[in-house]
Amino acid sequence: MRSEPPRDMQQEPLPAADCVQALEAWSRDPEEAGFPYAPVLELYLSCGKHFVPPEILVQLDKARSLSRQGQLRVFLDIALDKRDRRYDYSSYCALALLDLPDDGGDLDPGEIDTRRDRMLVDLLGDVIRFEVQALDGAGAPLPQMRPEPVEAEKRVQRALAALRPSVERMDGTAETGLDGARRFLAWRDAALTTQTRLRMALSLQPVHLVHDEYMFLRILQSFEVNFAWIAVLLRRAIRELPEENGAALPSLRQANAILREAARLFPLLGTMQIAAFHDFRRFTEGASAIQSAGYKRVEALCRRPDPERLDSAAYAAVPEVRVRAEDGQETLDDAFAAACRHGRLAAPERDALAQEMRIFSKQLLRWRQAHYQLAKRFLGTRGGTGYTEGVPYLDAVRSVPVFRELPDR
Repeated sequence: MRSEPPRDMQQEPLPAADCVQALEAWSRDPEEAGFPYAPVLELYLSCGKHFVPPEILVQLDKARSLSRQGQLRVFLDIALDKRDRRYDYSSYCALALLDLPDDGGDLDPGEIDTRRDRMLVDLLGDVIRFEVQALDGAGAPLPQMRPEPVEAEKRVQRALAALRPSVERMDGTAETGLDGARRFLAWRDAALTTQTRLRMALSLQPVHLVHDEYMFLRILQSFEVNFAWIAVLLRRAIRELPEENGAALPSLRQANAILREAARLFPLLGTMQIAAFHDFRRFTEGASAIQSAGYKRVEALCRRPDPERLDSAAYAAVPEVRVRAEDGQETLDDAFAAACRHGRLAAPERDALAQEMRIFSKQLLRWRQAHYQLAKRFLGTRGGTGYTEGVPYLDAVRSVPVFRELPDR
């Protein structure tokens, strides 16, 4: 049975008939370029994914049967995840629409920074745009439980602070104040391509109408961007460790820099209203951050997880990561130990690599601690979504060692 929002929380969705008509017209000439994204997205934002009218879901399923593999098919799979009973963290965050990196190929460090910076500016810049639009009374969606203006302005400033390293590398400015935010948005928007604008629109599918869910989704996506690029760099470091002269050191340093900058997202996430979070999370059952494949890739690239960890609900949710770990994928732990054992590292390079690994370990443990503290603040004794135990789980895993083979100083 579909849940219904409380009467005093309901907002009339846009008329479904117009959306149905647009979808039926498209089905007579089903070319991807002509798909009526605008009315579909507008309707989803007017009622929340959890409350999309059944007749729209039927039409979207019909459209999916007519679509080929590509962006439209991915979008429809995500839009229909609840109907299909496939709803999870990945579909909630629409990760398949974000063009996250996998291997990273032969990108040089500057290209990695450029691509990551652009993705973060797109995502967090969208949070700033949304908050400024709401403050200006310019018809922003998700109107329920809006924060007070002073809190919304604080949120904008923290979003700008989180973005500052990326913006500065891109030769932009992230000034303080609402006027500074508007100048930032003008700078950001000038660089947005049509495809990026569409990707941003497609990848935001909140379950309800609570204002803070917009920011929550974009922050989760931003964390996943960071984890994806950290995994790219860890794989590169593993490949480079057998080489002489500490070739892996720049990759590890860059991974550490990304992890350090990712911590800037926690103060922004801390501006979320607890009551607002409790309101929209009623409709996110089945999706939990412990299902994050990005985080597990990073963890499993550091060292092989212990058997009980691999058998946990966290790894059951990411079978592709678990299979690689069980099949013996090489880890940073393995590669560093082998390089030391075979004498491939002179003492200065060995010590420098060990120090970067210690820094990475310390930062990741600090990241887990911050995640635990925020979860405790927002969840209290409540269980987690995704059928997890929530805070007790985070408490149990926050001190799990990141590496095994790292020598003492």
